[in-house]
Amino acid sequence: MNPAYRTTRFRCAIPATAVPVRFLILTACNPGDQVWTPSKNRHADRLLADFLDSQGPGRFRVVGGCPDFLHQEPGWGFPLPDLTPGIGMARRFDQAALYWVETDVLWLVDCRNGDREALGSWASRTDFVPVDPVSGCFQDR
Repeated sequence: MNPAYRTTRFRCAIPATAVPVRFLILTACNPGDQVWTPSKNRHADRLLADFLDSQGPGRFRVVGGCPDFLHQEPGWGFPLPDLTPGIGMARRFDQAALYWVETDVLWLVDCRNGDREALGSWASRTDFVPVDPVSGCFQDR
């Protein structure tokens, strides 16, 4: 698994007080560590949003990125009662990994085998800021 996944920071479009107790963070961008064009990633993001909507309500924008956010990938937070269906969702979009948050503990989950690694507090590596409605990314403050 890409070691950069362990240093990911997040930006979340909903207030910290509205974040569910358990949720996955999933992107459809750059599957399998490939580098896709912005237009191809936007299309994949729309497909993921539509898929999540078909699974039930509650998706919210979460963008993951490197610590300086020079690279960022729009994704979605989605509440689930447990992790198991999230791994299937990530595999459907050819993702190598996903993030799972449970009671503020951030887990990095390997989608090949389900192994997971605790990375600490999700809130401590997350900024709660408005999102650009067109790009799905966050503007600098």
